[in-house]
Amino acid sequence: MNVIEHTRSDVVILEPRAAITAETEGELAEVMRRLLNAGRTHLVIDLASVPHIDSCGLGRIVQGYVTAQRLGGWLKLMNVTGRVRQQLTVTRLLQLFEIYHPTAHAIGA
Repeated sequence: MNVIEHTRSDVVILEPRAAITAETEGELAEVMRRLLNAGRTHLVIDLASVPHIDSCGLGRIVQGYVTAQRLGGWLKLMNVTGRVRQQLTVTRLLQLFEIYHPTAHAIGA
C-alpha cells in the first residue's frame, strides 16, 4: 500500500491509497510509528481513497489513536464515507474518532 504524507503546520495528513487490511496495514503502521517516534503526534488519516478496512486495519488505526493520545497528541479521521463509515458504525468506532470532511476543519480543530 502507498501512503502519501502531507505536512501542514504541526499536523501530518496520511493518505493511504488502498484498502487497509491484514495484508496492507504494515506500511501504514510503519509510517505512524515513524512519525510518532519523531514527535509528530497530530495525525489525520484521510480515508478518501480507502474502499475497505478489515479488522486488522481497524485495530492498527485504533493503536495509532491510543499511542498518539499517550504522547499528548491525537489522531483524527477525514473523508469517512460509504463502506468505511458503515464499518466504523457497526464496530462503534465512529464514536471514538473525531471525523472531518474538509482538510481545513481537521487541521484547525
